[in-house]
Amino acid sequence: MDKTLTIRLDKNQDEALTQRAIALGKTRSELVRELIDKALTDQPIGRRAGHLKGRVALPSAKSGWRRDLKDRNWR
Repeated sequence: MDKTLTIRLDKNQDEALTQRAIALGKTRSELVRELIDKALTDQPIGRRAGHLKGRVALPSAKSGWRRDLKDRNWR
């Protein structure tokens, strides 16, 4: 059974939604349904943040913290 949901959009949201729908060749309703589906889908953190992998350049850990951690890890 289909349900109707009424929401309020401000002018900027309305214009952005209309422009995106036109650009994608979809109706506004189709686009909103897809966006809701995407937002409600459970995704592992790797999938949600995978595009960020390798973006942060961290210096190599040459300090002794690795050795200290290994020495203290008695398991």
